[in-house]
Amino acid sequence: MGRILGIRNMNPRLRVASLIRNGDSILLVRHEKGDDSYWLLPGGGVEWGESLDEALRRELKEEACLEIRVGDLAFVSDTVAPDGSRHFIQCCFEATITGGEMKVGEDERVVEVQFVSAERLPELDLRPDIRVELGDWLAGQNHSNRVYLGMRWKSGK
Repeated sequence: MGRILGIRNMNPRLRVASLIRNGDSILLVRHEKGDDSYWLLPGGGVEWGESLDEALRRELKEEACLEIRVGDLAFVSDTVAPDGSRHFIQCCFEATITGGEMKVGEDERVVEVQFVSAERLPELDLRPDIRVELGDWLAGQNHSNRVYLGMRWKSGK
């Protein structure tokens, strides 16, 4: 397909992310890009020929120096910019740490790795904005009937 509105790639980007619990806290990473600072679930893009499980394990090593066991799929969400310039599909999997030492890894955008308590989630700029669902997940509420969370674009983000 050709370029439309200056868009180079017309395919959505597939991102895998981990849900790793420590009591009432969840593992998050803080990214900095220029003057922008925001939080994400640890994870990243799936490379060609890589399974979702393999991609998530690779990304956790790169971002947080952790080895994990990937569990069940918990959430899927879309993030599409209103102008169509970006489209991400995020698949969030439950995971457990099996090794490594939690610290900032080799991904240059990651500047912080930490467990964040459920009570701090509302104050964070989390992308995509699934703070409510993460709080519910930490509280043990079942989302089996709501795996697809829908569109999660935040204006200006």
